[in-house]
Amino acid sequence: MELGKKIYQLRKLSGMTQEQLSEKLNISRQTLSKWENGTGMPDVESVVRLSVLFQTSLEELLLEKGEEADFVEKKGTQITLEDMVRINVHNRRMNLLLCSGFLFLAIGILLTGFERMLESAAVSLEYILYRYMVTGNYEAAPMNYGGLLIPAILAGAVGVVLCLCYIWGSRKR
Repeated sequence: MELGKKIYQLRKLSGMTQEQLSEKLNISRQTLSKWENGTGMPDVESVVRLSVLFQTSLEELLLEKGEEADFVEKKGTQITLEDMVRINVHNRRMNLLLCSGFLFLAIGILLTGFERMLESAAVSLEYILYRYMVTGNYEAAPMNYGGLLIPAILAGAVGVVLCLCYIWGSRKR
């Protein structure tokens, strides 16, 4: 793989735009575009900056496929760009899973709090009506507040399951 394609893949993998990377390297966006298209080559200082920025070795950036295979055999196993992409995708999925779990837990807690406040307000209103009734024939209308807890319990359970899936997935890796 040529250097321009490697720079493009590393930039995409890190989630940067050409503008952001060119600012970090103190070059113009057009220069970076030329490097990625293969119509231009970076100088040695820029290659070193790229290596430091993307935390890759100079050998991985500069050597071609055949040379890279020989180098890897001599040095040992190295992580490839494809491995980094797979790890990045996995990490994004795991973060989404964890965030979803926390969101459902928060919804469950909020719904539980809402149900408790509603029940408290209704009990207070019943007391006021009972106390100030002119006739003594006040009968409270029964209300099933437990039914309001069902969505809260379901949302909390989904949140717990998602968080447990995250923990299980993290341990598996």
